[in-house]
Amino acid sequence: MQFLDASFAASLAAAPEAGIAPVHFVWIVGRDRETGAAVPIGLWSGAEEISIEVAHPGGAAQRRDYIGGCGLTVEGLRYVADLTDNAVSVALSAIADPVRELVQGLDLRLAYVEIHATTMTGGAFTSAPQLQWVGIVDDGPISTPAAGGEGGIALSIRSEIMTQLGMSSPAKSSDAHQKRRAATDRFCEAAALIGARTIQWYKT
Repeated sequence: MQFLDASFAASLAAAPEAGIAPVHFVWIVGRDRETGAAVPIGLWSGAEEISIEVAHPGGAAQRRDYIGGCGLTVEGLRYVADLTDNAVSVALSAIADPVRELVQGLDLRLAYVEIHATTMTGGAFTSAPQLQWVGIVDDGPISTPAAGGEGGIALSIRSEIMTQLGMSSPAKSSDAHQKRRAATDRFCEAAALIGARTIQWYKT
């Protein structure tokens, strides 16, 4: 369950009558392509650069710098009660300098991502940005526009927990892996043989 700031929740509740101006903040930690060092970069849906406190997943507030003017939009934020793996899409303008720095200067494969959001009323934020999503970059296709068009990049952000739960790992049923845990563990001793066996055991 997610508990939102009272002012933020009130602005969402009033949206059908008063309208709503959503504001998103995206924090990405990529890796320098040459050194491999972690490099964080903050982008938001506004036009200017700002420094603002956001809620860290650990609970404490953290002041960060966010760059605007990059055409950022966020779609697909959904909250479910099951293990459905819903990807969130973060779209960016390909001609914005910060975006070129992001996709050309950094390796974004499995980069850590935090998405915060709030709303804006009368030119002011209704609350501090609220944490909405924590995940990893799963894909980042760059679209090539037609002549006179504007290209873009759409980062697919998946929940790291759901990604890990959905992955298959041969090590789970490997005899060698089991024996690293305990030399006398014979639970997977016949795993390779059974995996290749085509005879149904109950018919033998």
